[in-house]
Amino acid sequence: LFTAPLLLLDLSLLAGANRNTIATLVGVDAAMIITGLVGAIATESAASRIAWWGISTGFFVVLLYFLVSALSQQAARMSGDVASTFSTLRNLVVVLWTAYPIVWIIGTESTLGIIGLTTESALFAVLDLSA
Repeated sequence: LFTAPLLLLDLSLLAGANRNTIATLVGVDAAMIITGLVGAIATESAASRIAWWGISTGFFVVLLYFLVSALSQQAARMSGDVASTFSTLRNLVVVLWTAYPIVWIIGTESTLGIIGLTTESALFAVLDLSA
């Protein structure tokens, strides 16, 4: 609940976003993280964890929409260098952040167990360092 909102704040400020857009992004991000946490610590059943994953991923889709549409439109109004920098950083964030829900759902600690705990932990470590 600290680094992701700061990354969104940085991207928003670079794009010249207004306070309402920034607040919405940070709020959706917090909801995504909190619902993801609930899914990670849920012990009731695999279905419960998948449901919370789905809710968290829904917030993530809303976040992606804002990054790709509203912020991109605002960044396009900025100078060429700013717009180019925003696009590069936005694309990096989108690609890296998209990997998180994928790794979570296929990992041993969630439900599907397609990858082992060591691989899952290593992937999350690489994502955390990269994002």
